[in-house]
Amino acid sequence: MPDLGNRANVMGPQPIAHRAEIPSEVIAAAQHILDLVARGDTAGMEALAIDRARADAVALAKASSGRDINDKDIAAIARTNKHYWIKARLGDASGAKPIVFQMRLGESDGRWMIWEAMNLTDTSPWTR
Repeated sequence: MPDLGNRANVMGPQPIAHRAEIPSEVIAAAQHILDLVARGDTAGMEALAIDRARADAVALAKASSGRDINDKDIAAIARTNKHYWIKARLGDASGAKPIVFQMRLGESDGRWMIWEAMNLTDTSPWTR
């Protein structure tokens, strides 16, 4: 039988890769964005979004204006190349439907910016 190279690479169970550490700057940026959305700070969201995501980021902040948000939860963080996807939920004490959203953060000029923002409130199973 011919030599097929390093057989450990092709036979048996494949090794599971080590999880990449999420930079603390990404988590801090995500927490800051959750605070901005909870306060309904449209100007702050506009400043942290790139041009194509600006309208969606501002719409997220508007969705929470007038509500007393007291529960901020990051449900998941995933990485694609050098961008991070964050899924979050904001709830208030009144028991109203929580605001559920997902955003993509990427680095631009040394700052973590919002590249995409999606309001998932009416499409997420968390809202039941």
